[in-house]
Amino acid sequence: MNPTRKLLVTTLAAMAAGLAGATAMAADFGTRTPDVKELVEALTPPERTRGIAIVGASAATKTNASMQVGFELGSAQVMARDHVKLERLAQALKSETLRDYRYEVIGHTDSTGPLPLNMRLSKERAESVVAYLSKQGVDASRIVADGKGPHELLNKQRPEAAENRRVEVRLIR
Repeated sequence: MNPTRKLLVTTLAAMAAGLAGATAMAADFGTRTPDVKELVEALTPPERTRGIAIVGASAATKTNASMQVGFELGSAQVMARDHVKLERLAQALKSETLRDYRYEVIGHTDSTGPLPLNMRLSKERAESVVAYLSKQGVDASRIVADGKGPHELLNKQRPEAAENRRVEVRLIR
């Protein structure tokens, strides 16, 4: 193989490895309460490299954090036990590192119940989290709310599982 072709193959292999590793940027904290530093690390955009662009990788390289936030059954009110999670998230979003970025808060449900109810409930829960973060001093114009209902399950083998009921925060830029 000539040196130019070898360099091209090596570069493409490295780029593919980077894409495969890009999904590792998604941090799933589950029921655990992450500390502020962990949230900042999970939500910090990757460094840009000069002169190299991976076309079509933007979706794969989305920076996000996912955690289970409790709500009463059929309610969009955050359970008191999970206020500390959202307080830490607010501290992270107000940090020097993240304060110039915009984020999307996405509510997810399990598959229990009718789809229209789950879609509405997931959006209301995301809006509830945005309101909570705003009360903690996060500029509400930096955060948008969306609900995915049961369409992005973490545990597809058990669609009714608790880990499917979660809130995710994704970088918009």
